[in-house]
Amino acid sequence: MENAMKILVAALHLSLALMFSVAVQAHEPTGDSFSLDGKITSIALDERGGVITASAEAGLYGKVFLTYNVTFNASVPDQGYFDGRGVGINDEGERAAGSRQGVFRREGHLVYFYSLDDVSDGRLNYCETVVDLRNETISMTFYPF
Repeated sequence: MENAMKILVAALHLSLALMFSVAVQAHEPTGDSFSLDGKITSIALDERGGVITASAEAGLYGKVFLTYNVTFNASVPDQGYFDGRGVGINDEGERAAGSRQGVFRREGHLVYFYSLDDVSDGRLNYCETVVDLRNETISMTFYPF
């Protein structure tokens, strides 16, 4: 009877893990969004992580400058977590800034970042970013909430 209970508990854990995995893989944000494309301005990495900086034109925010402070996962080197900052100066000289934090994973020469951003104008965003290390470009899509 004890072995049957262990098998049942193990099967339940496996089922829950599979359902959670499928739900995460199927994530598709919807609703209002805005996107921007820019260029990587510097990359400095070491064995623990490093710093990636970028710049882009961001409409309402004007010229934006971004910093990603990345930390590699010691057990899974193609993923990890990060925090960062973004600062924008629009054509009228107004400044907006934001903090961001999240996780990333690398697939070949592409790095996918998923972040939550808190902007000084009161906006909160979920952001999906793709950094192309080969072409030194960055593409970002923001989903306000």
